[in-house]
Amino acid sequence: MLIILIICLLALLLVGVPVGFSLVGASLLTIFLQDTIPLQAIPQRLALGLDSFPMLAIPLFILAGTIMEAGGITKRLIHLSEVLVGHIRGSLAHVSVVSNVFMSGVSGSGVADAAATGSALIPTMVKRGYGKGFAAAILGASATVGPIIPPSIPMIIYGSLAGVSIGKLFLGGALPGIMMSGSLMIVSYFIARKRGFEKRQRAQFKEIVIALKESFWALLMPVIIVGGIFSGIFTATESAVIAVIYSLIIGLFVYKDLKINELPKKILETVTMSSSIGIIIAASAPFAWVLAYAQGPAKVLAMFQNVANSTNVALLLLMLILLILGCFLDGMAIIIITTPVILPLLTQYNIDPLHFGVILAINVMIGTVTPPVGTIMYVAISIAKCSVVEFTKEIWPFLLMLIALLILFALVPEIVLYVPNLLMK
Repeated sequence: MLIILIICLLALLLVGVPVGFSLVGASLLTIFLQDTIPLQAIPQRLALGLDSFPMLAIPLFILAGTIMEAGGITKRLIHLSEVLVGHIRGSLAHVSVVSNVFMSGVSGSGVADAAATGSALIPTMVKRGYGKGFAAAILGASATVGPIIPPSIPMIIYGSLAGVSIGKLFLGGALPGIMMSGSLMIVSYFIARKRGFEKRQRAQFKEIVIALKESFWALLMPVIIVGGIFSGIFTATESAVIAVIYSLIIGLFVYKDLKINELPKKILETVTMSSSIGIIIAASAPFAWVLAYAQGPAKVLAMFQNVANSTNVALLLLMLILLILGCFLDGMAIIIITTPVILPLLTQYNIDPLHFGVILAINVMIGTVTPPVGTIMYVAISIAKCSVVEFTKEIWPFLLMLIALLILFALVPEIVLYVPNLLMK
């Protein structure tokens, strides 16, 4: 039964069926061919897949991000980034990294962050001679950090499936996210120095103060979200509601860049983006159920016991498998499909589910910039108007750095666990 399920899924994906429909189709075909499970299990599981309170945070964070982008938040954060790091060689590359760090506290979605910052930065980078491929690559690599620094949609999905505190997952991603951003800036600097990219004049102290003052309300949002969750004032889902309300108030009444007549368009954008994620989440529920019925987790556990003789070997093997999957599957689908299978492995090898949740999120975000199915990659190249080949030639130094950090975080769990253990004992 397990073999039939996997073959059906691969066959549907290979002929170009969308991921969500491939998952449902594979489940349906397996049940139909086996004739041991009633077909009504499919719609029941589809409904149960979305029947989750934490999952409500996903469309709400996306809505908050789209509202804040329309409300002038993005341009102020980009300006602040340019004031802070524009004097470093390859200034706009560093601005791309830093602005995505700031944006990461808004939407929790790497795709949303890439679209918001890329629309403003990539055309400017191309005009200043950075090259279309490089502009798309640094923007794509920078956007992978968005869902690692809280809030994070991948961590919300994993936390709700694995029963891990979403607040702790958010805190666990803070230090790795900062390290990833710093490392991307180091790579950018050496490339910029080699290619002779621009270096702008250092901003005066007065300019920095003015930029910080203009961006104050935008920078306050992640503090409210993470602080509220950490203090127990509200849950991750409730914090998403607060984010939407906050973004509306700031956009309409503080910055006054958001117009009432723009809201229907932003809501429609949110519905479109959320529905694509929702279809995968719903479709993954019957697939995971059939997988469990076919004893998939037990068989994978038995396979690992024959191959991996230590925790580190098991972790590295899992990372390799997930990186390969990331080249072909959407990150949300990977999390939903693999989590039920991997949880028994975590227990067997004494791997902290909190630690694994953070490196899983990093893993699937790396997959968003790898061909042939990188979602952030396609956002970046569509804005830059370059080819996948041009993007691939430029992304590999950043990709190698991110993979090296992933291995470091996997083998040194204290990096991930330091902040959660410090703040949420």
